[in-house]
Amino acid sequence: MLRGAALVLTAAAACGADPPSPAPADCPGDPGTCRASCAYGSGDLAAGTLADFPEAGEPIPIDHFIMVMQENRTFDHYFSELTVPGQTVDGAARDATNPDPTHPGGTVARFHQTVACFDNPAESWSSVHREIDGGKLDGFAAQSGLDTADPTGSRAMGYYDESDLPFYYGLARTFATSDRHFASAQANSWTSRTFYMAGTSFGITSNVFPPTTDAAGAPLPDLFTRLNAAGVDWAFYVQDSPTLAILAGTWAKNFAHIRLYDQFFTDAAAGVLPAVTFVEGSDRAGGASPDEDPPADFQVGQAFSAGITNAVLTSPQWKSSALILSYDEQGGLYDHVAPPPACAPDGYAPQLGSDDVAGTFDQLGLRVPLIIVSPYAKRGFVSHHVTDHTSLLRLLETRFGLAALTHRDANAEPPFDMFDFAHPDFSIPNLPPAPLDEATKAACLSRYPGQDGSGS
Repeated sequence: MLRGAALVLTAAAACGADPPSPAPADCPGDPGTCRASCAYGSGDLAAGTLADFPEAGEPIPIDHFIMVMQENRTFDHYFSELTVPGQTVDGAARDATNPDPTHPGGTVARFHQTVACFDNPAESWSSVHREIDGGKLDGFAAQSGLDTADPTGSRAMGYYDESDLPFYYGLARTFATSDRHFASAQANSWTSRTFYMAGTSFGITSNVFPPTTDAAGAPLPDLFTRLNAAGVDWAFYVQDSPTLAILAGTWAKNFAHIRLYDQFFTDAAAGVLPAVTFVEGSDRAGGASPDEDPPADFQVGQAFSAGITNAVLTSPQWKSSALILSYDEQGGLYDHVAPPPACAPDGYAPQLGSDDVAGTFDQLGLRVPLIIVSPYAKRGFVSHHVTDHTSLLRLLETRFGLAALTHRDANAEPPFDMFDFAHPDFSIPNLPPAPLDEATKAACLSRYPGQDGSGS
């Protein structure tokens, strides 16, 4: 057991990592400057990259991480109306607008969305870059308006509030959330999820498979190759194909780590979850998909997350667990905060076509929700520290003594400020229910059938 273990700082070679990068000559003794200059790289351990964070020197008494990544919702789309006592939350103004693509000089305003499922807004690399428009954030309606069924693109400007998302609002208000957590790239799901699992997309900018080997034919590393080398147990509990399959080479060698979704609840109740657990819902059920990717009914996804959360809260492993709920990317939905710059992960250039918007991997995507549920998560806390999906990767690397995979995760700030490792609260709060109207679910499924026509 790893219970209560301190920060692990083993040599890189001991866990199959690349050799650590040498200390940067231009900023000795000033890790903050090194971080700002993206000086750390593949192979670097937390001992050399996180010295400027006091939390990095504290014991991390979390032995079980439950990673849940949902799909395609921005912070403002879900949480612009969130309030947390004693905390500030940076949500968009209710009357924020975008230019109306159908009427020059006109605008499309934000509005409280009243439907549970709607057509997927524009979310490709080029669409997201045009939506962000160099930080002007004025292209959301125009890009979604290219869909002739919604020529004004108004659906990109809709938002939900606590009346729609009582469980999520209660969860965010009870535990630790962030209003500065960003997708790792201005692109769609596979790009962001590859960053989440490998610290880079290996150049992909769309839903295509990344390379599996480097130029010399060696397998490319990722979180799971690092975990295997360090002897850390992990698993994917899935309803259908795991997103691990994006990393085809790793997936092909690790079928033993794939488990059925229902087994998660059995294992949580028995207190036998592995050290790192990924839980994923189907994206094949159309309007009834639990992954929340539009056109999915958001109620289904909220209920899905509530079930997982309650299983963790009531598990014998609760006292040593952290559930990290996040969303992979922006999905073409409005957010009012311009993404900050980021460290380019490696030498892989974006795979772009002649008609794609030019760009690199040195900018984050838009804000997406992040909630951490743990006895060690600060209760009723809102973080304003800039993080992205590789920050979550760096948290796991720190806890389990894993070397950084790329410049992005090596320089990422883990969400340390969302934790208080010295003062846990083991109490189990009373959370609001996650209502699921079956008639609405059925209507969404009827409008947006699943891939096999049955929603399964």
